Amino acid sequence: MSGRYGVVITGLIGPALQASSYTVALVGADGRTAASATAARVLIGPEISTVSASASRLYFLDGPSRLRSLTPDGASAMVRDFAVGPGERVAFAVSPDDLRIAVAVIDVAAPTNSVRVYVEDLGGGGHRDLLTSQTRVMWPVGWRGSQLVLGTREDRCPVCDTFYFPSGYVVVDSSTGSTLFEVCTGGAEQDLTRNATPAGVLCVKNRGTQDRLTVDTVVAGWDGSERVVPMSCWAQGGSLSPNGELIADIEYPPCRQGHLRLLDRSGRSAAPPGFPEDGWPGGWIDDRHLVYRATNYRLMVVDIVTAKVSPVEAEGTFVASLPPNL
Repeated sequence: MSGRYGVVITGLIGPALQASSYTVALVGADGRTAASATAARVLIGPEISTVSASASRLYFLDGPSRLRSLTPDGASAMVRDFAVGPGERVAFAVSPDDLRIAVAVIDVAAPTNSVRVYVEDLGGGGHRDLLTSQTRVMWPVGWRGSQLVLGTREDRCPVCDTFYFPSGYVVVDSSTGSTLFEVCTGGAEQDLTRNATPAGVLCVKNRGTQDRLTVDTVVAGWDGSERVVPMSCWAQGGSLSPNGELIADIEYPPCRQGHLRLLDRSGRSAAPPGFPEDGWPGGWIDDRHLVYRATNYRLMVVDIVTAKVSPVEAEGTFVASLPPNL
């Protein structure tokens, strides 16, 4: 496989929320669709993904238990079926080399949403139970070598849009399930977590007291470091570039409502002449190509060097890139 692709899926916003099926598409930096497939819709939660990208293909759920794959050349295949009981849903992450899969079985019917996480060979076998939880919803979102990255669901900001991201990340040993460290979990009320990249995770942290809101936009590194990005308005809708150098963000009051901005690590504008004025950042195909939702709700790709804008042929929501940015 050559090139990088964005992953766009339907069923997260608008009328498609009520559809019985959803579409997954691989789109290039020119906005054109390289491959697409349709599957039976799965109801889990807006922040829990039903897709996972490896270095070579996209994996997606077809109904509650069937796993399929899609390659950029359009080849689609059935991979396996999961053992799923009544009221259970699965979330998963395939390793970049297509050899292993981490699976979370979430009991959505239980009052506490109990979870068990295990790892297997992608084709079956090599089963290893990693962890269980009755109090914390966790699910696999990606791999970093032998480490497994889990997303968490926390209600720090019930009125905030989850933007299709977890509330925080827990990194565990993929052999033992032991927690190695956590990134952007816990925290104060109104804290937000945005996207995870090889360079770290974009977080919005309220460091103020009960009577005063003091918010920092932070890039939290996988090594435990924190880098504050000075911003006049924090990155509530921000998206960190894969190399960690840029933040694309939509402004909210008291800044200019709806303004699409591009900031460097010092908080200064990095937008080239002709950069779109308004829009909602969705994510990055690579360090140069940003996907955003325009004011007419269509997805667009902008080249952050030339400011060239290309419409995305596929409709839906940008949720990932292939190969994965983690």
